[in-house]
Amino acid sequence: MKVVTTATELAAEWEAGRRAGAVIGYVPTMGALHEGHLSLVDLARAECDLVVCSIFVNPLQFGPDEDFESYPRPVERDLELLRARDTDLAFLPDWREIFPGGERVLDDFGTHVSVPRLSHQLCGRSREGHFDGMVTESLLFLNLVRPDRTYWGEKDFQQLRIIETLVRDMRLPVTVVRGATKREPDGLAMSSRNKNLSPGARALGPRLRERLKSMREAALSGEALPEVLAAGRDGLTSLGFEVEYLVACEEEALTEVRTLDGPVPVRLFAAARLGGVRLLDNIPLTEGNHG
Repeated sequence: MKVVTTATELAAEWEAGRRAGAVIGYVPTMGALHEGHLSLVDLARAECDLVVCSIFVNPLQFGPDEDFESYPRPVERDLELLRARDTDLAFLPDWREIFPGGERVLDDFGTHVSVPRLSHQLCGRSREGHFDGMVTESLLFLNLVRPDRTYWGEKDFQQLRIIETLVRDMRLPVTVVRGATKREPDGLAMSSRNKNLSPGARALGPRLRERLKSMREAALSGEALPEVLAAGRDGLTSLGFEVEYLVACEEEALTEVRTLDGPVPVRLFAAARLGGVRLLDNIPLTEGNHG
């Protein structure tokens, strides 16, 4: 595996790959890699000739009270994991390579993009500007890497839908490939932040998915969705979760629904904190999807 740190080096690798006729696959990450990330690398490896993975903690998507400075950065460990998965190229730019003007917040960056109709619900309600920072940096990296295929996980489903919409609306010449949510053996969705859970909170974490699954069973058995959601919230609160949201939304538009009578797929989405650590999860309410 080759490691590059500048856009110039990256462009040279891209040009060499293109001359060789390679299909280029790209997995963007913020590092602190786990099997969720690596499963996307595996997907790319199975489908592409040249697999590129970036590691970049994007300052534009962190709010003033969020954990940018403390976000884990185990670079050497991450590189060993990528080598073990047969990654061809790791792109590890310094933040000044990406933002040479020294920008650390979105308002300081000269140009930014937004997908507003998908960015203001769910996580966007409590993380103002987060998705604008994410999608601006993602577009920048897609332009630098210029892949044929890019791989995103369903655990961060809102982020995935925003990227899919960006690519479609801007006619970007790349295919977005979805990867199923990877879970620990006890069902907890894998996340770089899970390591911040206390032992007690870690033991309780899997109950989030268990509650979502019981809610799905209740909704599909005919119970009214508003009552199912209310009972789910009460149940999580009684377990010690601080529930930020627990809603059912259309998969495409991410708009909340009150019934399952519509023709479009619906998912359950949850965000909750345990001991100050924010957990995300989602599962489908329709057959034939991941969860």
